[in-house]
Amino acid sequence: MIFVMIETKSYPSRADRYLQNHLHPLVIFLLFGTALIRVAAFMSLPFLAFYLTSTFHFNSFQTGVVIGMSGLGGAIGGIIGGGLSDLFGRRRILNLTMIGWTSIFFMYLFASEYVHFIVLSFLHGLFRSFFDPISQACMSDLTSEEKRLQVFSYRYVALNVGMVTGPMLGAYLFHWLGIQTFAVAGAIFALYSVMLRSRLSRYRHRLNKPPAERRAHLVNCLRVITRDRALGYYILGGTLFFMVYSQMESNLPIYLSNEIPDGSKIYPILLVINAGLVILMQRLISKWSEKKHPLSSIVLGSCLYTLGFYCFSVNENPFMFIAGMSFLTFGEMFIFPVTNQLTDQLADERYRGAYYGAANFAQLGLCVGPILGGWLLKQFDGLTMWNITAVISILILWFYAMGYRKYTFRRQVAVVDIVYRVLLDLKLVFVVKVVLKLIPFAVFSGIIWHLLRKSP
Repeated sequence: MIFVMIETKSYPSRADRYLQNHLHPLVIFLLFGTALIRVAAFMSLPFLAFYLTSTFHFNSFQTGVVIGMSGLGGAIGGIIGGGLSDLFGRRRILNLTMIGWTSIFFMYLFASEYVHFIVLSFLHGLFRSFFDPISQACMSDLTSEEKRLQVFSYRYVALNVGMVTGPMLGAYLFHWLGIQTFAVAGAIFALYSVMLRSRLSRYRHRLNKPPAERRAHLVNCLRVITRDRALGYYILGGTLFFMVYSQMESNLPIYLSNEIPDGSKIYPILLVINAGLVILMQRLISKWSEKKHPLSSIVLGSCLYTLGFYCFSVNENPFMFIAGMSFLTFGEMFIFPVTNQLTDQLADERYRGAYYGAANFAQLGLCVGPILGGWLLKQFDGLTMWNITAVISILILWFYAMGYRKYTFRRQVAVVDIVYRVLLDLKLVFVVKVVLKLIPFAVFSGIIWHLLRKSP
């Protein structure tokens, strides 16, 4: 009997071929939702401070504590939400998160005591820190590796769309509705929660809870991420990034209104420049970053951040603040999406949610930054604060470089190769070669000059 072996080739389905060239529909819906719920959040929460001071007569410190609780909840909640999503599945935890987050906005209508607002602000940050890493993990699960940076860039644009549109709507609604604006925001959250539940059910086969042998237990998640030194450096770098980033929303308006003539009129212009540049330029920046080494974007972004804050310290000319905000915005566009990419490189598939959640701990900088900047502004002056912020900005590069070195050490990648790639990306190879060639001449010239000075 003769057996004939026929080799058969498996061809990808039409759906698989479509996803190779396009984003998954659920990823697009999560990006849309990121923009929509940020519109609702920024439509209400930025006006909470005015409500607390005018209606309940809380002082500035009490109001600052309430606002800061959101950053604290965001810092500690990410690792819990991300770990739970790895354990029980993205779909279940994401649905529960949206139910809890929606409830918070309606609870603001009934809050009447100081402790109520502290708890609600903390819970808002907590649920936000659940949604962000879990939705990022979902996007990463459903996107090929070469397209993930593109998705992270789209997500960053979606965040900025919410930051621009939300306050403009909120200024109108809060004038007419007051605290009832939170009910409108809650209704938007509820509508998106229902739509998201339907979409998650439709694609549940792609988001099923992992089988028992691949399931990540919370204790194992904690053990893995606490031993990952690369992740630790990334978190420290991200904390510094959020510390300096928070100055644009906390101490910059205070400095402008108190120290600069007509500074209160300049700040809205700076916000429009910031959001407008992100919306217009992020796609171009992302295309450049996709073809370059991740550290190249970090280097460029940190240098632009340092230059931006230095512009704030030069003089009181409004054009220097416009130039500084432009530099900061471009630095932000280079750094923000790439940090997600670096975290994604570290994460094992089983622990992806926990890694994103742990990286979310860097949002502690949003709580520490305003307090530290405010103390520097009070104890010294604006110039000192901006110069110190500029120095901190360049340290972002050092922590991310150390983290990347720990990551590549496990893969036996030479430091020289990384440095050469970064210099090549930034078109600095020729400059370095010229400097190296000039070093012997400079040393020889220095020796001759020193001998001539000593000769009688």
